[in-house]
Amino acid sequence: MSSSLTRTTPPGPALEAAGGDPVTVRFEDPAHLAHRTVADIAVFIAALRARPGQWALLGKFSTPHVMRQAAYEIRHGTDKGFAKAFAAGGFEAEARSMLGEYRVYVRYVGETGGAA
Repeated sequence: MSSSLTRTTPPGPALEAAGGDPVTVRFEDPAHLAHRTVADIAVFIAALRARPGQWALLGKFSTPHVMRQAAYEIRHGTDKGFAKAFAAGGFEAEARSMLGEYRVYVRYVGETGGAA
């Protein structure tokens, strides 16, 4: 995810970037607060397992430090806080700052998957 513009298949008009490459703008609402309850995390993990390899937004965090720490704990399967639900392994996590929001994205890669 190198930019806030995402290449998608139209519908919608394609725009041309400076190099002439087609770019489609994806509109979305601001990110929700990160899932943190046991029930929410269980549903989130089930959804990830149902769509392996696809990134999903865990949510936004209050500071860059908290965002990076959450991604680290998920990647490394630590047994503390809400991240202990990911301790079984098989998850990758990425921390991204976007327009003043501190987001964490997670994907399920399988029990033998490595860290991002």
